[in-house]
Amino acid sequence: MITIQQDLRASDYRRAMYLHMRPRPGFKVAGIIVVLLFFAVFIWKLCRPSEWDDGTAIMAIALVYLLAYFFVLLPWRAKRSFKQNKFLEHKTTFRIDGSGLHTSSELGSVSIPWDHLRKWKENDGLVLLYLTDRMYYVFPKRLFESDSWQEFRDLAGENVKKMA
Repeated sequence: MITIQQDLRASDYRRAMYLHMRPRPGFKVAGIIVVLLFFAVFIWKLCRPSEWDDGTAIMAIALVYLLAYFFVLLPWRAKRSFKQNKFLEHKTTFRIDGSGLHTSSELGSVSIPWDHLRKWKENDGLVLLYLTDRMYYVFPKRLFESDSWQEFRDLAGENVKKMA
C-alpha cells in the first residue's frame, strides 16, 4: 500500500496538460512530418528573392499563433485552472493499493476501484490516471518515495490500460 499527501503546484498542472495533449506515436510522427514540411516551405518562401506574398504572411501569422497558443495561452489556462480548483485547498491523502485509489480529506472520502479508471499516461516525472477521456488525477513523482513510485506505476500498469 502506498500513501501520499496531495501537494500539487501550478507547474504540475501545466506539465499534466502537456502530457494529456501528447499524441499517440503514429500521430506524433505524422505531426512532426507536417511541422517539418511547414518549416521547409516557410523557409523556402522567406528565402525567395521576391517580396512576401499572402501565403507567406498567412504562414507567419499561423506560426506566431501556434507559438503563442502552446507557450503562452496553454500555460496561462493551466495556471488559471489550478487557481480555480478549490479542492486543492484541502489536505488530501491518497492511499493506493491493489483495490484502487482511496482518497480522504476534510470534505469526505472516496474509493475508486481500478476498473473504474479508463487509462493512464506517464512521462519521467508525472502519471495521469484517467476517469474519462478528459478527466484525470495528477500524480507527480516528487510526492512518492523512490520505491513507491515504481510500485505505483506497476499497480497502474497491471490494472489500467496504458496510453502511449
